[in-house]
Amino acid sequence: MVFWTWFPLLVLALPNWTERVLFVLTSFAVTGIQHVQFCLNHFAADVYVGQPKGNDWFEKQTAGTIDIDCSPLMDWFFGGLQFQLEHHLFPRLPRCQLRKISPIVQELCKKHNLPYKSVSFYEANRWTIRTLRTAAMQARGLLWEAVNTHG
Repeated sequence: MVFWTWFPLLVLALPNWTERVLFVLTSFAVTGIQHVQFCLNHFAADVYVGQPKGNDWFEKQTAGTIDIDCSPLMDWFFGGLQFQLEHHLFPRLPRCQLRKISPIVQELCKKHNLPYKSVSFYEANRWTIRTLRTAAMQARGLLWEAVNTHG
């Protein structure tokens, strides 16, 4: 509610309609890229559904995130968040340093037999679409049951 009050006021403060339209399109384009990044890093990952062995925080982080494997040239596009596991483990670490600690995190996961999921941008999209399709089919089944219940 705060955003949808503040944002229109901010846009209306701009001097003319051209600047207003450009500002809205630019802000939505930038946040749209960030939204895609969040979806790819989390939607296809496992969802926390209870106590893992020993209630291990590190284990929850490895299960609930997916890293995007890409060239260092694409760091500007992803803003460092292609290293989602590293970002979760070290949230205050500058994003430009996440690539440097990635090999250390991979070794730590290997040592403790935990998953380190890192896939290409294309594969992350495939996983996300597959997960969304599965959820939609489950929801469709639940809706069909709800509509066709007797009693």
